Amino acid sequence: MTTRSENRKNLTPSSTLKLEEFFSTRCKDEVFAVLDMFPEEKSVVVDYNELEMFDPDSADLLIEKPDETLEAATKSIVNIDPQRKNAKLNVRFKNVRNNIPLRFLRSEFIGKFIAVDGIVRKTDEIHPRIMSAVFECRSCMRMHEVEQKSNIIHEPAVCQECGGRSFRLVQDESRYMDTQTVKLQEPLENLSGGDQPRQINIILEDDLVDTLAPGDKVRITGTLKTQRDERTKRFNNFIYGNYIEPLEQEFEELHIDEEDEEKIIELAKSPDIYQKIIESTAPSIRGYFEVKEAIAFQLFGGTAKVLEDKTHIRGDMHILIVGDPGIGKSQILKYVSKLAPRGIYTSGKGTSGVGLTAAAVRDDLGGWSLEAGALVLGDKGNVCVDELDKMREEDRSAIHEALEQQTISIAKAGIMATLNSRCSVLAAANPKFGRFDRYKSIAEQIDLPSPILSRFDLIFIIEDKPNAERDHDLAGHILKIHQDSTIPYVIEPELMRKYIAYARKSVQPTLTKEAAEVLQDFYVTMRSGAIDEESPVPITARQLEALVRLAEASARIRLSNEVLKEDAQRAIKLQEDCMKQVGYDPDTGKVDIDKVEGRTSKSERDKINIIIDVIKELSDEYEGSAPKNIVYAELADKYNVGEEKVDEVINMLKSKGVIYEPTSDHYKVA
Repeated sequence: MTTRSENRKNLTPSSTLKLEEFFSTRCKDEVFAVLDMFPEEKSVVVDYNELEMFDPDSADLLIEKPDETLEAATKSIVNIDPQRKNAKLNVRFKNVRNNIPLRFLRSEFIGKFIAVDGIVRKTDEIHPRIMSAVFECRSCMRMHEVEQKSNIIHEPAVCQECGGRSFRLVQDESRYMDTQTVKLQEPLENLSGGDQPRQINIILEDDLVDTLAPGDKVRITGTLKTQRDERTKRFNNFIYGNYIEPLEQEFEELHIDEEDEEKIIELAKSPDIYQKIIESTAPSIRGYFEVKEAIAFQLFGGTAKVLEDKTHIRGDMHILIVGDPGIGKSQILKYVSKLAPRGIYTSGKGTSGVGLTAAAVRDDLGGWSLEAGALVLGDKGNVCVDELDKMREEDRSAIHEALEQQTISIAKAGIMATLNSRCSVLAAANPKFGRFDRYKSIAEQIDLPSPILSRFDLIFIIEDKPNAERDHDLAGHILKIHQDSTIPYVIEPELMRKYIAYARKSVQPTLTKEAAEVLQDFYVTMRSGAIDEESPVPITARQLEALVRLAEASARIRLSNEVLKEDAQRAIKLQEDCMKQVGYDPDTGKVDIDKVEGRTSKSERDKINIIIDVIKELSDEYEGSAPKNIVYAELADKYNVGEEKVDEVINMLKSKGVIYEPTSDHYKVA
């Protein structure tokens, strides 16, 4: 009967010679390049496929006995070094085929060389690990150097000079190596409904430390090891990292070759480029031209600016889509989260404020460290938040700062930190009563406070109204997708990603004089109609900044470093379409910015003041309190305010303590 250990391959002198031959022939140039740069460069990166083609047995040994094989590889490099630097380089292997999903890591893989994919959830502080400890004999002061294999320090057994057994660790003379613990979580797209994402700790050492940040999506190659927890008496698995390969780059880091660049520049020259970009945004959803145009502008983004006084002006846009059920809001959000290289999709119903921002958690050493939430993980990307209205009130308040300042300030468990959340937020919400009512303000129908509504550059309302021609077109589109499962892309998603990346990296548009004049004239003209005290305020400086971002994004789509007059006009048209949808007040026939941002509109405030004045006058006339029936009659006859509206306003005023009822059929102003 053979044991498991007998079945496993062992490292033999011939295997070591094979490795030495491999490095001296196949990897000679790479090794010598790193040796020339030593100690600034400490690692040689080797393609696993090269080793497998050279000697399959050595490749198998690396998987089965990684520690011994890597140690032999390091010695092989020392042996072939012509300068005899005795440099112990780290040998790192990429493209290892033994890729195991995190949730399938079992005890059979302990001690094996594996690769795992995941999102960096948390990074701990960097600590030194002792590699070679120097001890001083307390009797004769002789120094002894002892190699250390673990965190438990091993002293010499006996002093070779005097036979003493008492030693003192000389910390300054000992050698250390940087080490860092990183928590890796399996990719969210790999989860099916109800699954809890699996996590594992990764130990990074030497030049691998401080190379990862929360939110990075990576493939980590390393050895699966296990360690016994002395407190719980259980074994916990971890991966000793060997190589890190980024899987998801930021916009600026996507690889774009010359052929891609030619295609992008050719596309940008086409006269109907805006139409092509819009049709390539969520192509499986039919219609919603203005919404798709806004999302396309959001993906390209405006230019972020830092002023002389260090004030930061964001270039990212935030968009809110409010709509009836079943119109494809969630599908649009999911598509955008996949199109953006650093896109995150989350639903407000299952997300807490801590899940959006950051949580303070205890690390293994008893200290506190920060664990990133969705808005931090999405830094320099897009965060799509579905069902924003379903979040709890205390959780919604967590995103105020992130939307405007693009930072998240944390003061938890003694940690004072400011994290970056330089991301665009695309959010969706449902009307409170199922379907949208054009004649009620947006604040009445969405369970969102005005401070959050005011931070969105654009708010769109999508209604599901029957229309024979549109319904016929939509039904045909849906059925065609179900028949052949193909979507007619105008621009392929991969090329679209590269187009966006190229534009964001290479193009930094600035306003021309003509474009600035167009925006200024629009702003002044809109506000000039509100000089009269009775008129609503139609637009504020916040909308002007949004217009600048939209105009810059429009220029970026053309790969132009100048924002032209046409870009400003395109931005104004989109802003006007949005404001007419959300901010039109039927009572005044004008756009009211308070209605757009969820506050009480001018016409509504006038009605409130009229009702309060009428109750005051009738209270004086009827000796202290106003009869209900007289109040209703007076408001209907003189001011044309219906009974239903009066009840609505009075109930609101009663809840705020402005009006009370001394008796069941009388009102009085407090």
